Amino acid sequence: MTCFLATYRPITLNAAGRAAVQESGLPPYIDGSCRREPDLESAFPSVTATCRAGNFAPRLHVDDRVCFITVKGWYAGESDASWRLVAMLRVAYRFASHAEAAAWYAAQGLPLPSNCLVPGNPPKAFELTNRMPPNTVKNRIIGQPNRVRAVRLWNATYRGRVARWPMFLVTIPEYLNITDPPRITRDDFLAVFGKVPSTLTPPEISCDALDHFVTRILGGAAPP
Repeated sequence: MTCFLATYRPITLNAAGRAAVQESGLPPYIDGSCRREPDLESAFPSVTATCRAGNFAPRLHVDDRVCFITVKGWYAGESDASWRLVAMLRVAYRFASHAEAAAWYAAQGLPLPSNCLVPGNPPKAFELTNRMPPNTVKNRIIGQPNRVRAVRLWNATYRGRVARWPMFLVTIPEYLNITDPPRITRDDFLAVFGKVPSTLTPPEISCDALDHFVTRILGGAAPP
């Protein structure tokens, strides 16, 4: 078993994303892209290569654990920036393709996660995102962006990554809070890790240290 610490950009991070939360009643700490990565809304949250290409998903295997925290930002009207502890996930299944994962979710009678790129499972509409497609997409949209075209191009970047790194990780949440997750400060990182770890490429973390970190943030209550 290997443990990892990973960040992602929640939809509530920017003003456009907060507008989507308000207008559509979305949980504020889900991912903000047109293909949620990770998808934390599923009963079995999922991780793929749509976001970090070959830098993360290929490294995950059954029984590995991933702690997902937000990137540093000003959340819920805070006066200073912080992180939030959103999920602790354990990998339950590693599928070789998104099609295999889709068949598994269907067999459980569950809707497909957003980051499962198979026919019949379209990306989220522009209005349900943070409305911040990658620069590679922005640069191809001249003037006022066409929202449908923006999502199509945005989704195409993910399809390219999935074609190269097709693995799909299904997880079981040990802890999950996408509504009002607890705050993480710099002091919390320093107390456990001695530094603020770089998470652009999620690092391997001592599982004991990670449990200590999560327990500290949850106020002494370890995840079930």
